[in-house]
Amino acid sequence: MLESAIFAKRRSALFKRKGIDGIIAQAVLVLCLAIVLLLTMLPLLVTLVMSVKTPQDITQYPMWTFPKSGWMFSNYANAFNVLIKPMLNTVIIDLISTVVTLFLSCFVAYLFEKKKFPGRKFLFLVFIAPMLVPSVVVLSPTYIVVAQWLQLKDNWLGLILPYIAGNQIASVFLLRTFMSQQPDSLYEAAKLDGASTFRVFMHICLPLSVPIMMVQGINIFAAIYNDYLWPQLLFQADLTKGVLMPYLRSVVASFTQGVQYAMYLVAGIPLIITTIISIKFFVNGDFASGMKL
Repeated sequence: MLESAIFAKRRSALFKRKGIDGIIAQAVLVLCLAIVLLLTMLPLLVTLVMSVKTPQDITQYPMWTFPKSGWMFSNYANAFNVLIKPMLNTVIIDLISTVVTLFLSCFVAYLFEKKKFPGRKFLFLVFIAPMLVPSVVVLSPTYIVVAQWLQLKDNWLGLILPYIAGNQIASVFLLRTFMSQQPDSLYEAAKLDGASTFRVFMHICLPLSVPIMMVQGINIFAAIYNDYLWPQLLFQADLTKGVLMPYLRSVVASFTQGVQYAMYLVAGIPLIITTIISIKFFVNGDFASGMKL
């Protein structure tokens, strides 16, 4: 009886709500979200279905129907065998570029925000000024420097160095904004205890900046992983030594459609893993503040 009374009271309170909290508004909102989610997931679901079909099923039946001649899971085995080497190359290059970029940008942001020196604000404006220049404008000069002057064509360093340099500005800008919310008293206390600049950075600034670094890191990782133009320009002799996207573009047409769809899904596995690892920072809102004292 008590449970029935509680349920009836909650139901009555639900129907008495007005505006956006009303039951009709909430039902419409849930319906809209369900439609948006379905439209968002529909291409992925179609790709999943197409990746396990035989060539006959793909040509004879609509794309949203399930396989009629059997489930071709061997398409994924073929996709893995073809993509495993360039995919590992991409992950290694991506991890090195992302980690080094975040460490350097965090240290530079710490110097700009927490160290007092003449011309600090002016130097920061000069530092972020290249954000106004479209990246395609500097593509040709970057290629000349990397491929001709540094002789790094068909070399991993030719990818890693521009990735590190190209992601510094936005990362420093974001991290400096984040560090401006941290109290200066923490850093002053460490200095009074005799800690050096680098030690303060390693033991105070860097741990507090991990949440925002994870958020920025997933963006950098995804951008580098999906990059096609720069690796295509730099690696032309042997694409298997380069990264995934140019290689995928060059070989995908030589396989059946089922294997092609499987290759597209296999190529996205590293992005799915990194997103799952860092998603808690988006969900929890931990990126909004590094202070938990």
